[in-house]
Amino acid sequence: MKKLYIDSRERFIVYNKQTSSKNKAPCVIFLHGFMSNMNGSKAIAMEQYCQNKGYDFIRFDNFGCGEASGDFTDQTITDWLYGLNLVIQELADGPILLVGSSMGGWLALLAVKLRYYAGANSSDAKKIIGIITIAAAVDFTESLIWNELTDSEKDILTEQGVYEICGSNENCSQPYPISYKLIEDGRKHLLLNGLQIDISCPVHLIHGMKDIDVPYAISLEVAGKLKSDQVVVKLIKDADHKLSREEDLRILYNSIEEILKI
Repeated sequence: MKKLYIDSRERFIVYNKQTSSKNKAPCVIFLHGFMSNMNGSKAIAMEQYCQNKGYDFIRFDNFGCGEASGDFTDQTITDWLYGLNLVIQELADGPILLVGSSMGGWLALLAVKLRYYAGANSSDAKKIIGIITIAAAVDFTESLIWNELTDSEKDILTEQGVYEICGSNENCSQPYPISYKLIEDGRKHLLLNGLQIDISCPVHLIHGMKDIDVPYAISLEVAGKLKSDQVVVKLIKDADHKLSREEDLRILYNSIEEILKI
């Protein structure tokens, strides 16, 4: 594992980059989810798949996650988006395919949307050739956290700055901290409150229909709002939020191949 430093070496992300011997090989970047890291089973399986296919592959711990610098509760969507852009700018070569899991799916969409705003015709913007989301938790800070809190819980979070909540999964026994700073910052990046998501590249949205953490209706709504006509939604009826079974991974690999062949 390597470190990529910023801010006079005070802040860093941790990453693993696998480089193919092929000239101009596509670069697949995996974005982990909320309170997760780059060592999850999907990231490791994708790394092996990309190695076998001869693709470059990057997985990384974003700020406050895994072995990266910073406290988790100090981070915001803006911070994590900055971490992703840092990886794209400093580490990625060739055509880039972003694969985002849960929160990582939201970040992938945001990164491409913002880069297109920066100049859709620039060579930098064109480097991103597609997006794959896995149980995309788009706008989750507002729709899945803030809107689900009671008035008293909202008051505690607002006044104290941090509040520990449990997920909707009945097996969730470990509360996780949510900062009010995260909620406020998330409102700057909401995608589903507008008429259109200004992304023109191919997008595949994979979602389990038994996902009780992030409803699959979110992926359907994203698909309807994307500017791109090259949008594919893959719903897996018996899958939950993890989407890490062998049959789920095969669907993910198919999406990688389908986008890379466009």
